Amino acid sequence: MKANDVLMKKWCFGFGRSNVKARNEAVQVNGELHTFRSFPKYRTIVLKVSSAKEKNGEWEVEGVQYASLKAKPKKIKLKLKEKNGVLYAPNQKKPYLRIDTNVPFDNEGMPPVGSLITVNKKHAIVTEVKRNEIKIWTNGVLQSIVCKPGSVKWHSDKILLSALERAE
Repeated sequence: MKANDVLMKKWCFGFGRSNVKARNEAVQVNGELHTFRSFPKYRTIVLKVSSAKEKNGEWEVEGVQYASLKAKPKKIKLKLKEKNGVLYAPNQKKPYLRIDTNVPFDNEGMPPVGSLITVNKKHAIVTEVKRNEIKIWTNGVLQSIVCKPGSVKWHSDKILLSALERAE
């Protein structure tokens, strides 16, 4: 790891099944039945590394963290342990993924890096894009899958793009 690397953690919450786009729910209020639609919620945290040092198998990372489009970025210090190609912070469930920012975001029908896709009815995060192949994080494992451009639908998130634009 080096300065200007981008680490990201992203997850979906609010639904048990990932292939449902919206859920109709009913709630009784004052004896009347009200129906509404709820949608899955996504959370993204992007960390732009300003310095990183390896010490005793752990990375001591300083950087700027972006968690919202409107909020100001925060300067943070973290100790990260690398396991199976991803980085875990102590007392946090979701790992940080290294994002390859050298890939253009308009890659001819392929999902952009950092987007959330569905593979085998499970959420997956795109970490790297090649010509007919994408590298994804799903079920706690990094894996590469082959796909045709335009065949994968994705949920885009603007926090990664915003963090990269602000940092430059």
